[in-house]
Parts: sequence; structure tokens; C-alpha cells
Amino acid sequence: MVEFNPEDHFATDRLDKLKRLQNEGINPYPPSFDRSCALAEFTDRYDDETSLSDEEYRLAGRIRRFNDLGGIAFLGIADESGGVQLYLDDETEGFDLLDSLDHGDIIGATGEPIRTDRGELSLRVQQLSVLTKTLNHPPRDELNEESRLRNRPVAMWEPDVRARLETRFDTISEIRSFLEGRDFTEADTTVLQNVYGGANATPFETFCEAKDQTMYLRIATELDLKKLVVGGFERVFEIGKVFRNEDIDTTHNPEFQMLELYQAWADYEDMMQITEDLVCYVVDSVLDGSRTLQYDGKEIDLSRPWERLTMTEAIHRHGNINVESLSDDELETIAREHGAEFPGGFSRGLGIMELFETVAEPELWDPTFVVDHPQETTPLCKDHREKDGRIERFELMVAGAELANSYTELNDPVQQGEHFAAQLERYEAGDEEAHQMDEGFLQALSYGLPPTGGLGIGIDRLVMLLTDSQSIKDVLPFPMVNSKE
Repeated sequence: MVEFNPEDHFATDRLDKLKRLQNEGINPYPPSFDRSCALAEFTDRYDDETSLSDEEYRLAGRIRRFNDLGGIAFLGIADESGGVQLYLDDETEGFDLLDSLDHGDIIGATGEPIRTDRGELSLRVQQLSVLTKTLNHPPRDELNEESRLRNRPVAMWEPDVRARLETRFDTISEIRSFLEGRDFTEADTTVLQNVYGGANATPFETFCEAKDQTMYLRIATELDLKKLVVGGFERVFEIGKVFRNEDIDTTHNPEFQMLELYQAWADYEDMMQITEDLVCYVVDSVLDGSRTLQYDGKEIDLSRPWERLTMTEAIHRHGNINVESLSDDELETIAREHGAEFPGGFSRGLGIMELFETVAEPELWDPTFVVDHPQETTPLCKDHREKDGRIERFELMVAGAELANSYTELNDPVQQGEHFAAQLERYEAGDEEAHQMDEGFLQALSYGLPPTGGLGIGIDRLVMLLTDSQSIKDVLPFPMVNSKE
């Protein structure tokens, strides 16, 4: 039999106080407390008033300040809305409970509003209740970076951590509001998939006992959402978690949040318009209309319209390399000199992409649409209607990183099958991030995908920009951390 020893997990002095409360017949974890209002409502009620009512209030919150002066005590409590000072004396029912309370405990207090000799609004407590006895000591000082990542519930008590997460949740809410205002339908699609696809990434594998087969956590929502368009949902989006078995660093987390949307009768030009509209709408809503962001000590200008560059133009501007004048061998040599690798074999388009990511991408600070990528960069995009060897794709670059990705979606089933076959060949040649042959998606395309534009936006990176956060971990409620950290 496995026994649980509380002293192996919790602070012994707090366990002693817990036992003291229980021995006195006090339940340190009552099921409810009927509070009158949030703490901010109480303080707002009397903010500018000199006269106070004799109205009784029932307030609750976590002890953040504890000053026991013997016959009287001042406690500072806080909830989600704000904080209030409690005044207690020996006439307070439950005054003797103070000996069993600590920083971090959650308490309830019934009393009337007063002002102290210093004029501070307080609640004169007539009755004190224990609502939650905490069993570990919260930190007295500000958490260090490692503690912030490993102890997220306590880190959220700090104003800057909480503010970033509030911005994150507000951003997601505003994205929904924007899309629903344009008649998009929110969908939810499969997380466990027979075949992974929709991006170049290494998946997480699991095993389904019921099917006796290996399955994968989705690396994108793209293919299922396009099946919904085939099924007649002409404007559809999903805000969901995707999973890629990649590095953990300042810009990558193996589990992250993506917005993907698809609109029938649209192309990548329409998606550029939607991207500008959506990002500016979110910035206006979350940051009160400012079109200038401060990020990593530099300014980002969101003034519209945003610049458009092809990959080769960006390489020429920021790397002083004229790709169009290079032979394939010269291009490969220069790309490798800049650190490029080609696990599935070199091609001209992949060489251009690798060179772009090295010499140009970090230099693109203000919002820039990089357009008309080489065909080899994705198997899911329609060929450019005017430029041979190019596809109708853009990536939105901001602050030296990709924020959004978009295609005029490929809807030719035969061509899609040929692209998948080429990707499978690359996979067998050693490119572990190449797409797989997805028979289910090909079957869906065979029933007819209308002309469609698609867009994906990394929500975590958008929130990083909005909060001037240089690490993705700072904007995730519960980031994944390396064991070495």
C-alpha cells in the first residue's frame, strides 16, 4: 500500500497550523463563501467619499500583507480585481485565528467600512473566516526567472506576469470578435491524426490501442479545415493548440497556439487584406489604438499599407546578393556558407528560402509581406498565375520573425498528389519534416475545393509583440521548460 506523507510535500509549520485549526473544530477548506462583491467594487464605492455607510460587507481574498500588532492587526488581502485593508481587534470574532494564519492564506471577512487615522479605506472586521489554509510558503521577494517558469500559479500573482497573460486572453477574444463580425464560423478539428500534415515539422507520436496503430498529434489544423470548406463551410476558422516536436527556446514551444482561417472565393491577396485588418483591429482593441509598438528597444510602425517584397528582392536588399544572377551551384555554395542544410537534397527554390531566412528575415522589422515564394517551399499552395516557378504565398514578417503564413490554396487533386509524392521522396531521402501522402485529404479534394484563401497566425508571437516579450515562455500560461533550466 502506498502511503502519502504530507511532510514530504508541504511546510511542516503550516501543517502544524492546519492541525491546530482542525483540532479546534474549524474546517480550513469550507465549500463556499457568499461574498458581497469583488474588492475593487468595495474600494470604488467609497473612493471619493468622506462619509461611510454602516452597510455590512462580506469580502474575501488572499493575504498579501500581515501586520499583527498584538491587540490589533492589519491584513492586506487581494483578489482578481484589487486589494483592501482589513482592520481587526480583540472584538473581532475569530481574532484568535491569526495565530494559525500565514501569508498566502485565503480568508473571508464580514464587517463595515471605516477610514483609519491615516485616511485609508479599510474594512473593520466583525467576523473572520478561514477559507483556504495554504501549505507552502509563497516567496517573500520577487521570483527569479527559473521560479517564474516552474511555479506559474504563484508567478501569476506578480503584476507583470498577470498583465502579459491578460493581454493574451484579450487578444484571443478580440480575434474571435473580429472573425465572427465577418461571418466566419469557429470550428474544432481533430488533434489525434492518422497522417500529420499542413506544415513542415516533426510530429509527436502516440499509439492508439483501439486501432492498433501509431497516430500523431496535429502539427497544423489546415487539412481538416479545408475539408470543412469542401463540406460547404465557406468561412471557417479555428484557434487551437498544435504540436511540433522541436526545440524549446525563446521563440519555440512544442505546444503552441495558432489561428487558421479559410475563406472560399478568396486568394492570397484577400488574405493580405484580412491580415492587415485583423492585426490592426487587435492592436486597436488591446492597446487602445496605438499603431506604434515598442519591441526589444526598437519601434515597430504598423502604419498601413504594409510593404511587399519578394524573397529575391529581400535577399538583394539585405544581403546584397543577386540570386537571379547565380547558377544553381553558386546558389548552393553561398547558401551553405550561410549555414543552410538540405537533408532531402538541394533545389534552387529551397536554396533561395534558406538564404532568405539567414540574410533577410532578421532584418525585416516593420510589417512586411514577403510574397511569391519558390514552388519547393510548400506542397499545399497554388502555382502563381503569372510567375513561373513561384507560388501564391506570403509570409508576414515583423521584428525579424514570421508572424503569419498564407496561400492561395491548391485545389487540383492531381497536382496535390504529385506534390505529396515529391514530398514523400524527400522524406525517404532524409528530410524528416517533409509532408506525408494523405489519401484522406486527396479524397476530399476530389469532391471539389472551391477557390480558397487560407491564413495562419501564430498567436503566441503576436502576444509577444503586444507585450514587448522577448521569450515565448513569458506569454504562455504554462510554458514547457527544459530539465536543465
